[in-house]
Amino acid sequence: MNKPGSPNVSPSEMRLVAAAAAGDRDARRALFDEYRAIAFRVALRITARAEDAADVVQDSFIRAFERLDSFQQGANFKTWFLRIVSNRAVDLLRARKVRLAVPLDAGNDQDERRFELASDDPADQPEMELEAAELATRLRTAIEALPPDQRTVFSMYATGEMTYQEIAAAVEIPIGTVMSRLFHARRRLHEKLPDLAPAGRGTKGNNLGE
Repeated sequence: MNKPGSPNVSPSEMRLVAAAAAGDRDARRALFDEYRAIAFRVALRITARAEDAADVVQDSFIRAFERLDSFQQGANFKTWFLRIVSNRAVDLLRARKVRLAVPLDAGNDQDERRFELASDDPADQPEMELEAAELATRLRTAIEALPPDQRTVFSMYATGEMTYQEIAAAVEIPIGTVMSRLFHARRRLHEKLPDLAPAGRGTKGNNLGE
């Protein structure tokens, strides 16, 4: 059975995890293929360096496979694994005293590609590219000021692939704490980037992570 509050786990995933725990290489490869992309996005948002994120993902898979024999059957592998990823990424930041950040559009199919430009007029491209670069710099500066706990939750939520419940399970905190950390993270970003928050909507409705 699942732990209270844990996301539902499919029988196929349970069989896959059990096979991986028994040393089945194909099962481990399947888990790697399934979760490496989101793991990289989370790690990159926290570490802000592609090379660091790749190291985090590799190390996290090694650690996860080493601990599969103690993995609780019926629990959600993704949330358990992303807990390892986020912890490893934060440890890396603390060890190297790195407080960098990446643009909010990080984690796209083209490995953190540039902001998409809306104009089709080639004459507008240089100016728009400059504006996008300036915005990316402002976002980096704002996000790097987030405390590690807020940055971790914000990084998971901003991927657009995790629910509050999944984040809570991954970080091992109540859903209410997830919402509180997101609220405070957005408020900090609004203080640094007030022009990106739609007028009259305060900190609850915005384009910073929503």
